[in-house]
Amino acid sequence: RPPRSTLFPTRRSSDLAYRLAGDSFFPGGPLDEIAHLLTTLIVLWALGPWIWDRFALPALVASVVIDLDHVPRELGHDFLTRGTPRPYTHSLLSVAVVLVAAALWRSRRDVMLGIAVGLAIHFWRDMSEADAGVALLWPFTDHSFTFSHAAYFVVMGLFAVAAALRCRRQTVVSDRSGALG
Repeated sequence: RPPRSTLFPTRRSSDLAYRLAGDSFFPGGPLDEIAHLLTTLIVLWALGPWIWDRFALPALVASVVIDLDHVPRELGHDFLTRGTPRPYTHSLLSVAVVLVAAALWRSRRDVMLGIAVGLAIHFWRDMSEADAGVALLWPFTDHSFTFSHAAYFVVMGLFAVAAALRCRRQTVVSDRSGALG
């Protein structure tokens, strides 16, 4: 029987692209952004057309643009990351600020809510990365929250199945309505 480490690989080794890229800015950074974009895309598809129509574009943009907060550290400055694995803007405080903006800026409420959704999905995916986690409750604590990469894959698999079933159901309905008309 193989050793346990072979049966249950570490979180880092379960993500082949991440393992190949390592901690490098290139190609690691672009691969990470593609993964964030695809994660957000699948979650939004699974949640349905009402969510998609209202929030897709701002959520997709926010799920990638938030990582610009890593640039200062890449340039050698730690003013956004002292004591935390990721920049301070990778916290629920950012989501709260955007939600307050949504409450105050009625004409752009859907845009703000889409941004909040994109940030939340981004932080959720970051929590599954083996090397750091997310200090969700900053500035109250620097504690980093994580969960296993395997759990991320299971949940994403469920979202993908839900999205596929929704697409299948819509295809069947449109085929039936086309046959009746």
